[in-house]
Amino acid sequence: MDRRLSVVVAVLMVVGVVLFMVQPQPDGKELFRSEGCINCHSFKGEGGEMAPDLTSVTQRRSDEWIRQQIRNSKKHNPDSRMPSFNYLSGRQIDAIIRYLKS
Repeated sequence: MDRRLSVVVAVLMVVGVVLFMVQPQPDGKELFRSEGCINCHSFKGEGGEMAPDLTSVTQRRSDEWIRQQIRNSKKHNPDSRMPSFNYLSGRQIDAIIRYLKS
């Protein structure tokens, strides 16, 4: 019985990994728009002017810095008016970063 249970658990783990890997990647451009980033930030000549232009942000800041900024901008600047996007998943934030690198 223990051997059967081990096999079932192993199969379920493999299925879980496969399902995770075949999930479509979030669309960073769509997230940048739907989360409202474009309303305040400009990127490649489009968007708002209330916050910094993000066209070359990935050349000035590391991925980790950008990730922290998205999750909680007050960590870098206590007076920041940028809201926290801590509810976004790591995959979603990575998609936004990939978009900013495009």
